[in-house]
Amino acid sequence: MVLDLKIQNTLSGKKEEFVPLSGRKVNMYVCGVTPYDSSHLGHARTFVSFDAIRRYLIFKGYDVTFVQNVTDIDDKIINRARERKMEPIALSDKYTKQYEKECVALGIMQPDIAPRVSGSIPQIIALISLLEKKGFAYRTSSGVYFDVAKFPEYGKLSHQTSETLKAGARIEVDEEKKSPQDFALWKLGVEPGATFGSPWGNGRPGWHIECSAMATSLLGGTIDIHGAGRDLIFPHHENEIAQSESATGKKFVRFWMHTGFFTIDGEKMAKSLGNFITIDDGLEKYGAQPLRTLFLLSHYSSPIDFSEDAVKAAGSALASLHGALSSARTYSSKAGKGGSLAAAASEAELEFVAAMDDDFDTPKAMAALFSLAKKISGACSEGSASETEVKQAAAVLEKLLAVFNLAPAAAGKAPGTASAVEKICKELGIPPSSSLEENILSLIAARNNARKKKDFAASDAIRSALAGAGILLEDRKDGTTGWRRA
Repeated sequence: MVLDLKIQNTLSGKKEEFVPLSGRKVNMYVCGVTPYDSSHLGHARTFVSFDAIRRYLIFKGYDVTFVQNVTDIDDKIINRARERKMEPIALSDKYTKQYEKECVALGIMQPDIAPRVSGSIPQIIALISLLEKKGFAYRTSSGVYFDVAKFPEYGKLSHQTSETLKAGARIEVDEEKKSPQDFALWKLGVEPGATFGSPWGNGRPGWHIECSAMATSLLGGTIDIHGAGRDLIFPHHENEIAQSESATGKKFVRFWMHTGFFTIDGEKMAKSLGNFITIDDGLEKYGAQPLRTLFLLSHYSSPIDFSEDAVKAAGSALASLHGALSSARTYSSKAGKGGSLAAAASEAELEFVAAMDDDFDTPKAMAALFSLAKKISGACSEGSASETEVKQAAAVLEKLLAVFNLAPAAAGKAPGTASAVEKICKELGIPPSSSLEENILSLIAARNNARKKKDFAASDAIRSALAGAGILLEDRKDGTTGWRRA
């Protein structure tokens, strides 16, 4: 298979041809969660985006090693644990397990390696010791700091000047620091609860050193792809570069990738701002596949402003793709094989691959799938293609949907299906039944009634709401013929 992929590299600001460091093997590191509370849809957007990227690399024939850390020691965790009268590690373990379950529900592949800071202390101490030995780190009474002035290329990832870097530096109070830009590698004088012994005294790692230690110890001095949300470019990833390259003398990361902000009402969704929707709530209300579709309908590097209408539209769009597969599954015709549908399937696959090879352009890739689905549905409705041709085209569509983990077989039972359907009934003023099937039939009747009145907006809304709850309607020319779980 030809490996002709291009990736927008945050470091250079340009699209570059992707050639792995070692043949077809790809080492990939994505910054994970800091589990001091429930994860939100902003996290889900980033992790679904990198899941799709990882899946496509595998589809293209790469051997991917995917590492995603868990920052289970952090000031936020310690502060939250104090509020709740819990041990910090117990608190972070609780939310880590919750996050892992949510990733499974979202259809995200598990990391090949998922290191935690608490289990990586020896590697972190070794890296700090090396930096100190090489003259890039110095001690104060409050800890060990990285000397930014010793790394002339500091700022190359965020493309900032020394003046703007000074203004934006995360200042940690310590009169002994050489510069406000210098950042902590090891913190001393911290409260008990998540402290570890070290050559410098009991304490805990600084924020940035953890990823450098885990990435280099697990993947080597140079890794192919490092990714996370755009908000981590500075200072986190800038500091990772400084630490890692100072220690190893090698280029730390060949391709830096960053997802766009996930906003709500134009403001970044964040725990600190209190404007977030948890992954668990999102799964319960909308279902996993509509959320995945919403994320993939935007380029990974573009911002997404969340709205309920947007996720419902994504669910409706996904239902149209699944509907085409459902129609093909039950299609039977004696029509002659004209070849046009086979050509459309081949063209769709070429367009899909071309889009994904161009910096993982999922919106264009999805457009190719929608076009193919429309042609499959049209052929089934008109009876204009042979059964073999329809099923072969559907097989191509399902194969490409599987790259994004959006094929119907991957959907499973949406969380809270029965309660979600009952909620739809209540919102439409339909007295709910205790039976899931009866509630669905009531909604189908309401939808058919809307279609008779030519109220297609209401009809589409019901279909989309059901799709979001994990229920797909099967439509033909003569109306809705049935339903099934996604």
